[in-house]
Amino acid sequence: MTLSVGACERNSDKSNVPGERPQTVVEPETRVDTVPQEEPAIARSQWRAANEDARSVTGNLRVSLQGRRGGPLVFAFATGVTVVGQPYNVVPADSRSGVGGQSFAAVLGGDPRVETYLYRVESENVTPSAPHGGLCGEAVTRHLAVSEFVDGAGRWVFKIAAFSGDARPPSSSDPQLCNAYAYTAQ
Repeated sequence: MTLSVGACERNSDKSNVPGERPQTVVEPETRVDTVPQEEPAIARSQWRAANEDARSVTGNLRVSLQGRRGGPLVFAFATGVTVVGQPYNVVPADSRSGVGGQSFAAVLGGDPRVETYLYRVESENVTPSAPHGGLCGEAVTRHLAVSEFVDGAGRWVFKIAAFSGDARPPSSSDPQLCNAYAYTAQ
């Protein structure tokens, strides 16, 4: 009687399954899903008021470029307020706004993964029909922070924060946030 003994090699490089790894490899997931976003007034121009402040102070909104890309934007609100803003910076929404240590995302009620476009207000025209005055009430609106992106429900949203202070956001001085307004695409 003959006995045959075969040895089993545990660390053999030979594999019976195509693509099988010789050992378990654990790799952390480091990708962060990007949020669809746009520069304001490029792809969409008409917006429906989505929060109570927007409905009562501004109504619906139409945004348009004045001239070419990078030039002033015209924000025309249904209640009779028109603001012309000149862009001066683009910052991540998770950066500090200068308002009580809050980020632009917190001030806008927006997504921290998108960009925020900052505008210096060149003019604000408030007609007598505007029920609550301009974006900052009776105060003059001096700066705007704006984001346009797809929210968690899959809707395109447009967020505006209005500031009345002399300090340009982001600033170490308080830029004096007046209000934040939210809109959805029409």
